[in-house]
Amino acid sequence: MCGGNIYILHFLCKLDVSQKQCMKESEFIEQNKQKWVDFENNLSKKDVSPEKTSKLFVQITDDLSYARTFYKNRSVKNYLNGVAKLLFNDINKSKKNRFDAFIQFWKRDLPLTMYVSRRPMLISLIVFIACFILGVVTSIYDPEFARTILSNDYVNMTNENIANGDAMAVYKSDGEMETFLRIFLNNIRVDFMTFFAGIFMSIGTLLIMVVNGVMVGVFQFFFIQKGLFWESFLGIWTHGALEISTIIISGGAGLVLGKGLLFPGTYSRFQAFRISGMNGLKIIMGVAPVTLLAAFIEGFLTRHTDIPDVLRFLFILMSFAFIFIYFVWYPRKVAKQFENPEEETDIKPIYQPNVVFDPNQVLETGTIITETLRLFFKSFSFVGVLTLSCSLLFALVLATDSLNLFILDNTYNFAFIHFFNYIEFPALAILSTLCFVVILVLGLLFIKKQLLAKDSGAILKSPSFLNTAYASFLSIPIFVGLIAIDNGWFIFLAFLLFPLLILMTTISTHQNVSFFKAINLIGGLLNRRWGILLLVSLFFFGLSTLLYLATMGALNVLFLENALVWMLTDDDQIAQKISLGVAIFQLVFSFFTYLVLTLIASSVMYYTLKESYTAENLLGRIKAIKSNK
Repeated sequence: MCGGNIYILHFLCKLDVSQKQCMKESEFIEQNKQKWVDFENNLSKKDVSPEKTSKLFVQITDDLSYARTFYKNRSVKNYLNGVAKLLFNDINKSKKNRFDAFIQFWKRDLPLTMYVSRRPMLISLIVFIACFILGVVTSIYDPEFARTILSNDYVNMTNENIANGDAMAVYKSDGEMETFLRIFLNNIRVDFMTFFAGIFMSIGTLLIMVVNGVMVGVFQFFFIQKGLFWESFLGIWTHGALEISTIIISGGAGLVLGKGLLFPGTYSRFQAFRISGMNGLKIIMGVAPVTLLAAFIEGFLTRHTDIPDVLRFLFILMSFAFIFIYFVWYPRKVAKQFENPEEETDIKPIYQPNVVFDPNQVLETGTIITETLRLFFKSFSFVGVLTLSCSLLFALVLATDSLNLFILDNTYNFAFIHFFNYIEFPALAILSTLCFVVILVLGLLFIKKQLLAKDSGAILKSPSFLNTAYASFLSIPIFVGLIAIDNGWFIFLAFLLFPLLILMTTISTHQNVSFFKAINLIGGLLNRRWGILLLVSLFFFGLSTLLYLATMGALNVLFLENALVWMLTDDDQIAQKISLGVAIFQLVFSFFTYLVLTLIASSVMYYTLKESYTAENLLGRIKAIKSNK
């Protein structure tokens, strides 16, 4: 474990374009690597020597200071910083209890994370304000726009409340506790949805921020049109100062999550995503109490419109001041205590080299899931582009429908189950099958080369290409055919068999055998291991469904037709096509992502199942031991 880190650093150094600087760093590593290995080995021992550790720690910090001076942007600095952190955490681990860790989270960890994430936070704020203004401007030119965004029922109810002399009666319609619980559950759902939508390369988060910005702008201007600015301002922003702030901060957390995928920096994409994910999760957990407080205020205080206006206005100012002080000013103050705040928020303490997949290793279910995600992010430049391209093509063909094959009008509800509506639109079966096959064949061949550490080029010339294509053209139509029967039980059976069909195609690829030979092998490989396939499949199906639901609200057809599309075109027919295309893309991309995750998981799982069933590697090692005697 330990020594390998040093040699990887040495290797990476040789790849540097500047040979002169590289040799200096190379000599630095060569002179000190044994000392660093001893240090890591000493830490891993239970009977660690305090004297030796103390001496090595002094040397490590000296080396770190030197590396920070001469190798600011090099891997050796990250490595030494991580080693020093590891010891510091180990020394202080026994001194800290849970309460201390809780206090440190609010005093140090969260403020530092907010400071490091200040740019995504600023982007989230700018998008929200810009879309708030968009909602106001649109309402000025289209008085009926509020009905589109807020719904006819809500507008009619509010008009009725205004006529009765109580414009804020909506906050008094239910009991205090009932309102508090309902609002809290809804707002915490919005916060997490905004955060998780960032996994779509931050696009999902930005769309949700656009939706919320427009909605708040329309809502506020609706009361301005009625001459109720002051009354509505005090009513809305009594709780909205905290509630809207948490949505904006959650938007920043979502952008932080997507940043790891888009800009991994010196880390691998998987490592960068892990760091950004943990930092984003810190922010979300940090705003959760504020969301709770905002819901409490809305449930118990906002309804009391008889409170003097001065007190309500001061309360709003105090709420905004709290948000500014704790989430903006205080993080800057904490960050000044550190030379490099960004390094303090890195989750991975020690630089780790690229992981090499071992096809002879038997993996646990959790490890299969982790390895699948690692490979997904590592191969994202290929499988991600492949999935995105097929999804865009699919959405474009269906939405434009230049050949009149599908005839989808603006009343067609493109829900998840309608994606497989092959009875009504038989041409859809052909298009989906072709997209499935392209993703499955190219994805499997690419992942096979990644797992076996072979050159990723010349995929179409792979010896497994014909068997993979043949297996795909047999397995996918089985899935499509079951869906086409248009019966609930057969649809359930299709999704139940889907991972199994992908696994059989995977076996054809990795064994380079026919699909029918793979069917004969599947029983033996899955003997007493069906649970692994079930658990892994359920995990990735749930993950894909969660990602789909996270962006569903942001991509609803009504919003696209009446807000975003309104800025692009005045033609209703074109607007409808754009709206339908976006809705189709959202669903198709989610399903194709599930397909990619499934084929990667099947490839990783195959080698575990194979070694468990045949024990080839184990028998080979036993044979080697016997031959050496």
